[in-house]
Amino acid sequence: MKDQKAILTKCLKNDWPAFVISGTDVCAVEAMEAYLEIAKQKGCNQAFLSDMQLVIDEMRHFQEEEPEHIKIPD
Repeated sequence: MKDQKAILTKCLKNDWPAFVISGTDVCAVEAMEAYLEIAKQKGCNQAFLSDMQLVIDEMRHFQEEEPEHIKIPD
């Protein structure tokens, strides 16, 4: 996916709202999968959808490999 840090930095620089989901968030994968479905419905291009799927896969892998870090957000 495009450089996530650069996207967040651009939002912060321009005082634009941004939403961050941490890999430690128990809701992260499901939230990202829901976003992916909405992105498909809205007509996002295949490159974006593919990048998003890669991020979801990375998040899922992280959560499977390091379950001790996964928690309910507070």
